Amino acid sequence: MKKNSVFDDFSLDENNLLDVINTTYLSKDDIKWLKNKRWFKRFIKIYTKELRKRYEDKTKIVKQIDDIEEEIEILDFTKTIDISEVKEIVNASSTAKKRVLTERILLTTLIIVSTMIIMTLVVILLNWYMENKKTDELVNKVNNAVKIDKVTTTTNNNEKKEKETLYSKYGNMNMIEVDFNELLKINNDTKGWIKVEGTNINYPFVHTSDNDYYLYHSYDKSNNKKGWVFLDFRNDIDNLSNNNILYAHGLVNNVMFGTLKRVVKSSWYNNKKNHIIKISTLNNNQLWEVFSTYTIEPESYYITTNFSNDNEFSNFIYKIKQRSVYNYNVDVNTNDKILTLSSCYDKNKRVVLHAKLISNEKRN
Repeated sequence: MKKNSVFDDFSLDENNLLDVINTTYLSKDDIKWLKNKRWFKRFIKIYTKELRKRYEDKTKIVKQIDDIEEEIEILDFTKTIDISEVKEIVNASSTAKKRVLTERILLTTLIIVSTMIIMTLVVILLNWYMENKKTDELVNKVNNAVKIDKVTTTTNNNEKKEKETLYSKYGNMNMIEVDFNELLKINNDTKGWIKVEGTNINYPFVHTSDNDYYLYHSYDKSNNKKGWVFLDFRNDIDNLSNNNILYAHGLVNNVMFGTLKRVVKSSWYNNKKNHIIKISTLNNNQLWEVFSTYTIEPESYYITTNFSNDNEFSNFIYKIKQRSVYNYNVDVNTNDKILTLSSCYDKNKRVVLHAKLISNEKRN
């Protein structure tokens, strides 16, 4: 029986590489052990590369493979290496080990960094989910706590004809009547309720001494990056400024002002009933008629609340009407009060709606 060579467990290419240590008298078990070591494969690659450079002009031999006429030239490493070159072999082995160690360190670092990133994303997503859940629960609590009725508008004789003509364009123009008693128990900053047809905007709104607090607090004043709908701190909903502004985050799950972006869509514009916004305050019920909707990069001009003279206010009205993506054919002048809704449209733009006050009646 033919005795197995120590190299029988390897391919032809591997055997050619192992020729470089042929004179080191390794046993078959030694070679099997080495073959499973990552650094050893690197060592073979590094050392043979150096040998090829060193002996590129040395004697070559020709071997014929499997009786095929094609011949290949290989270095006769067994004639050019001897045991005296152990130092070079050790150096190559050391280099290989260092490279493998470096790779392992890089791989470990990559795994650690990736794990940290994944854990951070999980925390962010979990926090996002919990904040959304809390906001949804609070919205349900508010809706269950409050009583909202529809009331028929009343007008004095001098205004009746004009308003009946206006109302007839949009059909039933009932206002909303909100019982604020329970809402004030939840949040004493509550100042009113806003409903925008054709969107999900149907919430109480609040008012405080700055425009930051309710960007990061919910209706019950708990910390929440989803925020709530709030009136500009410079405004008073029962003592209206030239321009009265409500803000809220444009959330992707369509709560708060997440659906305000619909107002620049043709489907929203084409439904005329959407053009009337209803607000109920602690003292009054209001109707506002939309006259401009658009998107714009962040600026402070459209959120100016008061003007020093009629000329400035008139220029303001003209400019915000010109920005509108649709022509609402609504006359607006310096005697009017304006409502502005503002929210994020995307990372770079705001979506804006302007409406003028058409009815402001005392609550029963």
